[in-house]
This record gives sequence, structure tokens and C-alpha cells, in this order.
Amino acid sequence: MKNKLKTLFFLLPLVAGCAFSSHENMSVKQAYDSDYERFFQNVVIKEKTPYYITYEYKDVRIDELAYLASRYCQEQGGKYAYLHDTVLYRNFSRRATFDCLELQN
Repeated sequence: MKNKLKTLFFLLPLVAGCAFSSHENMSVKQAYDSDYERFFQNVVIKEKTPYYITYEYKDVRIDELAYLASRYCQEQGGKYAYLHDTVLYRNFSRRATFDCLELQN
């Protein structure tokens, strides 16, 4: 009987500690709740014309920016977006310029 009681007193705090720590992990907020929030915080349009668009970005991949650029160029008369250049800018941010060009028939 004493053995069972000692085991119970030893295991009870361990089980309670595991349950408490798993509850804490569930309430931790992720860095970004959605892709929209991530884009809103990390992508800025620096310059745009009917012929090109320049984004300043961080914590976003270039292929994700290409989708935004292609939508912009499509709105500029059905043109296609082509990556012109990327430049490392201040504070670990980058700038990417996409040209809006028409394909020849």
C-alpha cells in the first residue's frame, strides 16, 4: 500500500505539469495569423507606372511578389510581368522591379 501511495505522490505532479504546459503552448500566438497580414506588414509599393512596378519587401518570397505584379500588369491592359531586377536595400529589406510588357503575336 505504501508503495502505491509513494508512486501516486510522485506521478501526480508530473502529470499535472504536463497538462499545464500543453495548455500554455496552445495559447501562443503565431507570428502571422494569415498571409494577408504578412503581406500587409512586409510589402510596400514604392513606385508604379503603366510600364513597371517596384515593391519593397521583407519576409516574403519573390515568387509571392510575382503574383502581385502579374495582377497589376494584367490591370494595365493585359500585359505580363517580368522581373527586371532585385536590389538589397536598407534594414535587410529588398526592392524588386517588375516590367509590364506585352507579348508579341
